[in-house]
Amino acid sequence: MYKVIIHPNNLKFIEFYNRDNFHVILSNYGASIYEIGSVDKRGVTETVTLSPIMIKYYNNPKFYGLTVGRVAGRLKDARFKIRDIPYRIQPNDGANLLHSGFHTLAHQIFDYNIDDYEDKTVVTYSIHVKDMEDSFPGDLDFRVVYTLYKDEDTLNVRYLAMSSKDTVLNITNHSYFNLSGNLSRTVEDEYLSINKEKVGLMDEDLILERFIDVPKEFDFRTPKRIDTHLKDKEIRELVTHGYDHIFSGSDPLKVTLYDKTSGRFLEITSSYKDVVIYTNNTKSDSVLLNQVFDKEYLGIAIEPGRYHKVLEKDGYLIKANTLYNHEINYHFSVKGE
Repeated sequence: MYKVIIHPNNLKFIEFYNRDNFHVILSNYGASIYEIGSVDKRGVTETVTLSPIMIKYYNNPKFYGLTVGRVAGRLKDARFKIRDIPYRIQPNDGANLLHSGFHTLAHQIFDYNIDDYEDKTVVTYSIHVKDMEDSFPGDLDFRVVYTLYKDEDTLNVRYLAMSSKDTVLNITNHSYFNLSGNLSRTVEDEYLSINKEKVGLMDEDLILERFIDVPKEFDFRTPKRIDTHLKDKEIRELVTHGYDHIFSGSDPLKVTLYDKTSGRFLEITSSYKDVVIYTNNTKSDSVLLNQVFDKEYLGIAIEPGRYHKVLEKDGYLIKANTLYNHEINYHFSVKGE
């Protein structure tokens, strides 16, 4: 079951419930996941994502739930090359570029279409960006396809893009998760697993320099509490003041998050190999759903992507008229019933 909510600020929200009371709200602003609600071991549906109240969704400095592109992550000196041709984007993070700068896809209004089937609802967001309109080369046709299943607590997201010229692409979703329910606790006592054996070393501007084998503070190959090392000197004295790192490795990506108290369990899989893990290391002035104020460690952003490509000669290159096709799956369940 779904309905479209037209908000006074002209944003449109698509609200979906499945037969198990799994709840998702999408928005045409940034083709975003505005809210997810999942059931706990008592069968109660509560919010498990961070998002500003609807009237403030335009004011979204932390990219809550937004689709981020053309290039998610940071580019040193806001520069890149394609076939030895240099490009420079207006920086928005000191001298560097964060999440594609001031004309990011994250802050655009998308067109949308809804297809409702017996077993699923498919919401397709689309946008056309002209060559150099956002300072990136190539006319870009871009779609974000959300599939919501009526008998399964799973949200599938697929990114489809094609450019008229060689361009750069690394697209992700920037949702923050908190499985406690209605943001009742921070994520510090939730259990995280990441099936990756490498972590990125970052410079003082959070630019990726190289990958190393995960030291113990970054080793989540066996599930462990997020706060196991979060407040260790080795983590707190980093420029990130917590986890804000790229994890990489050869296996298909699998990240899990588990809250023992509520019993909620989230499994994220993707066609991407890499993932950024960010533990919301600073508070902001954002008022979130349930009138909760954003604060340190209130959520964890899990952002799959192709981040290791930035270290390669061609970087995030996608050739002209070649389909960019990646997906992320979010599957919710309950443990300890």
